Amino acid sequence: MATNKDSQQRSIKQEIRFRTNIVYFCAVMIALAVIVRLVYIQYFSPTFAMYSERLSQRIITTKSLKAVRGEIMMRDGEPLATALTLYQVKFDFGSEALDSTEQYSYLSDSLAGRLGRYFADEGYGKAHFKKVLNRYYDYRRGKGLRTVMLLPRPVDYSEWCELKEYTLLNWDVGMCYERIDTNMRVYPLGDIAKRTVGKRVSDRIKTPFGIEHVFDSILRGEDGVQIRQRVAHGYTANVAKNDTIPNRPKIDGADIVTTLDRRIQEIADVALRKNMVANNAIWGTAIVMSVETGEILAMSNLSEVSSGVYGEIESNAFKRMCPGSTFKLASLLALVEDKGIDINSAIPIHEGQETTAKKDERIPIGNTKAQGIRDDHAFSDTMSMKYCVAHSSNIFFANAIYQSYKDDPKRYVDFLRKLHLDRPMGLELFGEQAPLFNDYPEKDAKDAASRALRQTWFHNNRLCQIAYGYENELTPIQTATLYNAVANNGRMVAPMLIRELRHNGRIVESYEPRVLNERICSTASLDKVQECLEEVALTGTARQYFVRDTALFRVAAKTGTAYDLMTKQYLGSMVAYFPTDAPKYTVMVAVKNTPSRGQYYGAGVSGPVVRDIIYSLYTMESEWRNKITDNPAIERPTQIKGGSTEQMRKVASTLDMAFSTDKRRGWSQAQIDDSTGRAEIKELTVEQGRMPRVVGMGLKDALFLLESRGLKVGVTGHGRVASQSVAAGATIRRGDYVQIVLK
Repeated sequence: MATNKDSQQRSIKQEIRFRTNIVYFCAVMIALAVIVRLVYIQYFSPTFAMYSERLSQRIITTKSLKAVRGEIMMRDGEPLATALTLYQVKFDFGSEALDSTEQYSYLSDSLAGRLGRYFADEGYGKAHFKKVLNRYYDYRRGKGLRTVMLLPRPVDYSEWCELKEYTLLNWDVGMCYERIDTNMRVYPLGDIAKRTVGKRVSDRIKTPFGIEHVFDSILRGEDGVQIRQRVAHGYTANVAKNDTIPNRPKIDGADIVTTLDRRIQEIADVALRKNMVANNAIWGTAIVMSVETGEILAMSNLSEVSSGVYGEIESNAFKRMCPGSTFKLASLLALVEDKGIDINSAIPIHEGQETTAKKDERIPIGNTKAQGIRDDHAFSDTMSMKYCVAHSSNIFFANAIYQSYKDDPKRYVDFLRKLHLDRPMGLELFGEQAPLFNDYPEKDAKDAASRALRQTWFHNNRLCQIAYGYENELTPIQTATLYNAVANNGRMVAPMLIRELRHNGRIVESYEPRVLNERICSTASLDKVQECLEEVALTGTARQYFVRDTALFRVAAKTGTAYDLMTKQYLGSMVAYFPTDAPKYTVMVAVKNTPSRGQYYGAGVSGPVVRDIIYSLYTMESEWRNKITDNPAIERPTQIKGGSTEQMRKVASTLDMAFSTDKRRGWSQAQIDDSTGRAEIKELTVEQGRMPRVVGMGLKDALFLLESRGLKVGVTGHGRVASQSVAAGATIRRGDYVQIVLK
């Protein structure tokens, strides 16, 4: 029995052991299978990389750090274009600080009211924000709701600083914000120099232009990368280091400092816009350059957008066209420098033959088959070169250049090339067009092309046409550069638009003036040319704007008008530099117009703009104005007007002037003692029917005294009454006429 029992127990144990071994074996096999599967997945499975990447993307993400685009600034640092940082403000409705329903209801009502007033102009009132605040507060539990965009749009930093002071929003809990855009371009000065600032490729335009385009790689900087790891649903944290994806800091774009001066740019823009509206012009440009450095201090480009409305939509300063009479400066330089002709001499139409021409009468010069050349004023070959420059004689310049260079046109062309009129001034990237320059073949060139070109010069009478501003084409900035060289003692500097590059306020690159021609002519020739240009402003086509007797400074100028055969429009231009004794500014204005719209001659359509700019620049420069010197001596009035005795006493007392009189009413005159400065106020006898004495009175008292007696009064001059046409004491009647002269 015991044996069977022991045997039975052993059998049970064996059965248990067997089953246990089976379980162990199965567990080991499962573990081995898992290990094998893991090894397979890790090293051999084709889908491992995909699943690993998916998991990594859920845990580890990368955030692009957008580089801040650099600013475009005026020379004084004021921004023309800047990047605006926007913030997307969110509200955390799941915050425990909002658990008190009663308190939240009270505070949210106040917040909705303030937000409604702030965004009222955008169509969002208190009801809208009340609805948002109540709806999301009710859903905040059980829905997994956390942060919700509360505001209807992103806000900038200044707006955010104001909004975060509002009820609830000023709690640290419940608020979060995210910077969402750092490259939204804003223009603090509006449309000022908008064309110069330009547009980049990403601004969705067909053809980028301006500083934004030319310096795009410098302005945009370099974006960075920040690795972030998921720490909770909807929340991530920065990862300092990652072996597979390195962090890369962003590099903000550099700032571009232009040569533009805000005050001068506004002066040029206002003056050009006013005159273009007055003349209903098509387009125009106004340029102000620094004589010494060539820096462009102002460049306004206005084109007609609609009737009476103008905007900066084209780079008019860089458009190529026939300049007209402003090109005569180049011809003048050739005649004076290259040919040595005196500015006070005259050149006959035909050598040894005297010729005159009436207004608009055409005179054949050069190729007699070509149409003659005319002036809009009478011409006589007794006129001096200086006079012809001042009055812009086409006949004179066509004849003078033809007679001087008909045997060697190439010499004239080479002189123009020396003046840098055959190539751009260095602003091609900003849209400057290359000049249209008519070359002339070498003297000994015998090939067919050279012969054909010489024939073209002959048939087109090109030598005469170029002499007074046709055939060749220049941009306004190129014409301005030539005049600026004359103002700069013959030193031609290239026009500059960019002054320096800055990064984080530190100057990383500065641009220096670039000399195109160290000396365009001799000092003696330059003096003669400058004298001719001054004569234009004194007695010539610009005299109505700059007159010797009234101006506080001297100006050298030249006007020009050119007809565009293709568009049937006129280009009216004027260039000036001042003050002539020490030139500081060169001003160039060009306006395109037609006779049916308004003024189109250079003096009429561009002259007022140049005048307004120059006089504004003069008043802006404090060192040019007469300084007031302190005088320690006490200054007292040396005379006092006659009139009402009461007012005379009051004036003398106010001015601390000693006087003597015992009268307080009536009419008086004052006599000043030169030695003591004391005024003796003497009463005037005024009788009815007799002419009173008004000499020495002011106009107000004299008119009252005379007109109260029924007299008709004529007045000339200003100041005190110096004389009266009817003697004092003479018999008068109502309706009689008396003339008084004031000095």
